[in-house]
Amino acid sequence: GLAGFFCAMLAVFMAFTPRDHPYYTNHDSRMETRSNPLSPGLGFRPQPDVDRNIIEAEKNKVTNTTRRYTTSLDQYLRVYYWTPQVKQGSSRNVNNEENVRTFRINNPGECTVNRNFGYTTGQPCVLIKMNKIVEFVPEPLDAKADKSELPDRCQQRNDAVAIACQGEYPADIDNIGQIRYYSEDNVLDTCGSLKKSWFPYNGKQNRKDIYQAPYVWAQFLNPKPNILINVICRVYAENIDFDKKTNRGLTRFQIYVNDEKRRSSQNAGEI
Repeated sequence: GLAGFFCAMLAVFMAFTPRDHPYYTNHDSRMETRSNPLSPGLGFRPQPDVDRNIIEAEKNKVTNTTRRYTTSLDQYLRVYYWTPQVKQGSSRNVNNEENVRTFRINNPGECTVNRNFGYTTGQPCVLIKMNKIVEFVPEPLDAKADKSELPDRCQQRNDAVAIACQGEYPADIDNIGQIRYYSEDNVLDTCGSLKKSWFPYNGKQNRKDIYQAPYVWAQFLNPKPNILINVICRVYAENIDFDKKTNRGLTRFQIYVNDEKRRSSQNAGEI
């Protein structure tokens, strides 16, 4: 009857639908329109509360708040670095999937769980990554392109796209302080980088998402304490649009470093 016809049509549909990625990808997908070219946004961690974008740290103090953020980052990295078992001497794992490349930052500096990711010293580390789009490959800025928007002294590599953060408004620019970027194989005070060789994302393998998207650590070395700072981080690429209104090519969050000693001394001076 009707139920059998429905099941038959569903079976036909599933037979022609890819298991591990959308049927339409990259420039053929609905994410691209004539007025809005395909452009991934950025994501950040830690984000223990998905409905809030505030990142809180303490100046020389361990609290329940700092534990929440360090635990959130630690758990994210534990899941991130999980990969299916690979047989010794084999280039494919036990599920006959292609061997997985493991992304590592050679020198993460203070951005480790042993250092509490800087959240107990008032120097929080934030993980910045590019959102995954199947078959999308970011292109470094062309040699002839206008690079005036790049941060001062940021030299974009030929094999990578640059990522940099700054205060969103004039007051935030004054209060944000110095930022240090830990990328896969370098440490810079100007910008981070994501190598093109880590792209594209080709979807899941046997319905397991084992792709490791590259990321950058941005450590805020001396943000002004006891003030909420609006931060905007963006990616600089030839084929990624930057649009604050639609959040294309960027991510936003707020940083607040609590310094009770400084607040107490300021209050005492006002009495």
